[in-house]
Amino acid sequence: MRNAEFEIDGYRFGCSHPVDVLGWDLGAREVRVQDTPRPGAPGLMLGRDFDDPPEWTFTFRARNDQSAEVAFDEIETFRRVWQASQGVGEVSALRYGLPGRERVVFGRPRRWSLDDDAIRQGIHIGRLAGLATFQLSDVRSFSDVVSEVSLGLVPESSGGLVFPLVFPVTTTVTGGVRAGFVENLGSAPAPVTVTFKGPVKNPRIYTDEWEIGITGNLAYDETVTVDALALSVVNQAGANVGGRLTRGTRLRDAALVPGQSEIRFTGGDSTGTARATVSWRDASYGI
Repeated sequence: MRNAEFEIDGYRFGCSHPVDVLGWDLGAREVRVQDTPRPGAPGLMLGRDFDDPPEWTFTFRARNDQSAEVAFDEIETFRRVWQASQGVGEVSALRYGLPGRERVVFGRPRRWSLDDDAIRQGIHIGRLAGLATFQLSDVRSFSDVVSEVSLGLVPESSGGLVFPLVFPVTTTVTGGVRAGFVENLGSAPAPVTVTFKGPVKNPRIYTDEWEIGITGNLAYDETVTVDALALSVVNQAGANVGGRLTRGTRLRDAALVPGQSEIRFTGGDSTGTARATVSWRDASYGI
């Protein structure tokens, strides 16, 4: 993307497009705190701090010196893009270009209004100006490129009984642990998305800091995708299967720290065909 060019739901604006961006306000960092007064003493007991994502504000202009009708058409299209209705948890991706980087943030279009004098100016000079806001759902910005690594399992044994027997007896085939190195080139933790593909029993991706695991069996034609950013867990049919997460899974913690990390995949697989694909976008606290 070009510098100062934006895209939402396939619609591009700014950077000399029919709807141009005149101003871009990134908003202010807001922090929710859990501070409490010290009982029977002056001062505060400082609690946990939580970052609330800001709301970005764009001032825009649609202008066509040859045809006021075209300017009105463009502003109507832009308004329709900003009107998209969404359900609980759904977000839009807002992409943009800056020198040396292409980034994306997630959230929802919110306010949209034209200037008080926009209609008169649109009629007489083909110029309509206004304001639109985009509420971020996360304080981080992300690379527009998705990175991924795929890990398989190699069975540690071929099954059967080994003498002398030790009770209780089990003939379950256990997959060996496979490891791989990944790298988050950003400056902030990068949430991961993990897709498990069967056949596999109790698959788990983990690091020293977190895990994402599924309980039970996945058949050869089943998948489960766990998205730590969207906090969603769905199967191949798109159904919510969050109840299958292991007790040790904490989606808000499942993120790659800046720099290189080692991830491991384990599970029970007698075929050697199960896979876990881990994907992420490099994350930053800046724009």
